[in-house]
Amino acid sequence: MKRWLILFFVASVIIIGSLFALTATWQREDLKTIRTAKEVDAFIKRYCEDTRKLPTAAALQGKFPYVTRESGWLFYTGDDSTWLSVQYPVRWRNKEAIGERRISEFTATVYAYTVDYSCTGAR
Repeated sequence: MKRWLILFFVASVIIIGSLFALTATWQREDLKTIRTAKEVDAFIKRYCEDTRKLPTAAALQGKFPYVTRESGWLFYTGDDSTWLSVQYPVRWRNKEAIGERRISEFTATVYAYTVDYSCTGAR
């Protein structure tokens, strides 16, 4: 009986340690994406201030060519000038992320963050 408890304890420590290491790795990798999201955010806000409209998805991809649908980034717009939503992928919840988190209905984990922009043209 004592041997089983020791084996259970060791197995638990290994599993918990592995999950902690995996989560830490995901968060470290997500920080790169979050930094890019903050750069995109700053660009969009500056663009709105300068032009009184929001950049198109084409303009964003021209400025950030690595921010594509294939890499998990999505751009939604209503009229290409006053409303824009940017979704970027993550593997885990991260306090450094900007925007509203999107949670998978199947795994109950965060898979993306979404940032909504509005630019009415008024200063």
